Amino acid sequence: MKVKEKSPKLWSKNFTILTLGSFVSMLGNSVSGYIISLMIFDMTGSVFLFSVFTVSFYLPKMLFSMFAGAYMDRFSRKKVIYTLDFISAFLYGIIFLILFFRLNFYWLFLILVLIVGSINGIYEVAFNSLFPNTVSKDVFSKAYAVSSMIQPLALCMIPVASLVYYNAGSAAPLFVFNVVAFLTAAIFETQMDCPEGHLTKDEEKLTFSAYKEDIKEGFRYTASDKGLLAITVYFCVMNFASGAYGTLALPFFKSSPEHFANASAQFPMLFSLADKMGKFGIYIQGIFEYLCNDTATLYTFVLGFGVVGRLLGGLFQYRLKYNRKMRFAVSVTCCVIIGILDMIMLYLPARYIMLCCLMTGLLSIAVYNIRLSTTQAYVPDVKRARFVSFFEMMFAGGNILGQIFSGILGEFIHGRFIISAFNIINIIVLFAVIVGNAKSVKNIYNIEIKEETKTKIPSA
Repeated sequence: MKVKEKSPKLWSKNFTILTLGSFVSMLGNSVSGYIISLMIFDMTGSVFLFSVFTVSFYLPKMLFSMFAGAYMDRFSRKKVIYTLDFISAFLYGIIFLILFFRLNFYWLFLILVLIVGSINGIYEVAFNSLFPNTVSKDVFSKAYAVSSMIQPLALCMIPVASLVYYNAGSAAPLFVFNVVAFLTAAIFETQMDCPEGHLTKDEEKLTFSAYKEDIKEGFRYTASDKGLLAITVYFCVMNFASGAYGTLALPFFKSSPEHFANASAQFPMLFSLADKMGKFGIYIQGIFEYLCNDTATLYTFVLGFGVVGRLLGGLFQYRLKYNRKMRFAVSVTCCVIIGILDMIMLYLPARYIMLCCLMTGLLSIAVYNIRLSTTQAYVPDVKRARFVSFFEMMFAGGNILGQIFSGILGEFIHGRFIISAFNIINIIVLFAVIVGNAKSVKNIYNIEIKEETKTKIPSA
């Protein structure tokens, strides 16, 4: 008689270490990226220079993610992950010293951010290629739901980091935290022992000609599959629109205090309720009056709603079990709503911007979970890093173009007009590329994600 084995376990040793290590790493990157951006904008006051600095992170990230795939399909992805985290700890230690000794940090930061962007590009390819090997396919959806919550949890530290920066007058303590975070992550990651089936004894050496051929193979593989190509092209354009929002939203908040003037008008129901709460109500009103007067802090508060939305989305996806044939329709619907909300939110009062951020955070996790869990199950392990590499290159490239164009246009055109225009392009491409290739994309999105049934015959 055949007896089925126990259902697969999600929180295995390898999955736990990689997930927590990625969380710690992303926590450090989120804090540093946001604080450096604030310092640069405060120092220059220029939207264009702000976008140039941001691009200096994403450009090497794109280039190195493009070349990383061929390496990751031949060598240990685990070793790459913990080595990069050790290097990151060292680099953040240098940034701490720059801030501590108050050096002329703009150009030094620019160089260091180029290096950090390069590391980040390689790390993402290594992480996304190794992650599926830490769990059974039967729990892919739950695994990626957990993965989707890593970033929002890390982003929870951004408001705290902002308060430290503005109240302490220096970001140096935050980079001490980064050093400790990355060192901790790297030490634990050395203990992973998950299988890396792509490794063979015949591929221990990588010649330049073989490396070049592997890179071309990643392009050819993606281009030969209409579904994968459509997904890659669309998310490139989606990130193009996201790049505009990421570049122009903070300058909009800081340069448009009149849009958020009069806290009682921004939050009428809250103020009406607070009037009935005595001294505690006065305290609540004071907080929101402060937010509307300090629009940089208001921006971090708005970001917090996006973080909450992503956390709720991750929890929802973790518990959710819907028919696999619904994944395509769910993803397209969520992308349309996200595009519309991003298009209109900066024209609205603060309370509605917060609601829009909450909704986009919630829906973006559904899109993230569907794309990652299905493409990682669809692409074979021996080609996974090369596909991830090509995808990450296109994804980062879209963000870079969005930042560059929005940064240039932002010197002459109001930021929210640019964000609206970019999201109109986003929605048009969604229908032209994803819906236009629905059959091919459905073959990936609606794939059955399941490990081959393993059975055992008990001894007589």
